[in-house]
Amino acid sequence: MKANFTLAIMTILFSLFFLVVALRMPETNSSTPVGPAEWPIIVLTFMLIMGIMLFIKTFLEVKRGTNVSEESTGQDPELDVNAKEKEGMDHSHWFILAAIAAYVFLLPIVGFLIVTPLLFVFLAWFLGIRRISHLVTMTVAGSAGFLVLFIYLLGIPFPRGTGVFRALSLFVY
Repeated sequence: MKANFTLAIMTILFSLFFLVVALRMPETNSSTPVGPAEWPIIVLTFMLIMGIMLFIKTFLEVKRGTNVSEESTGQDPELDVNAKEKEGMDHSHWFILAAIAAYVFLLPIVGFLIVTPLLFVFLAWFLGIRRISHLVTMTVAGSAGFLVLFIYLLGIPFPRGTGVFRALSLFVY
């Protein structure tokens, strides 16, 4: 609990300090809706909100006494459950690394529009999400979020792929 309070306070102070600095940045003429001055403000605002949410969540847990057993024994009560869950995943980082390497290799060939949802589905399934509705929702929302953020707000194009993949991506962006 003490670590969560410390992290929350440090996050709040850090984001507040740099938010004040970012708000003092001069305006620039940018061709994109989110320019160099707005981007840090957006990130720092989200960081501030997350720090406040962590502080409130930790405060409410302490008030309810949710983690009293954890503090009194000094050991996480979920440790045994997590150890059993991860027993078969000792070398899972190699699978994740291989998936990312395949993604980087296929990205210029197949393009962002096809290979990114495949990576999202594989990683989510590999990390334990088994419900199809959650996989589809996360994949569509994540891919759409990246498209909107990078292509439409920041004006940074993604690889389109070659051949039919390029033609397909031209319909979307």
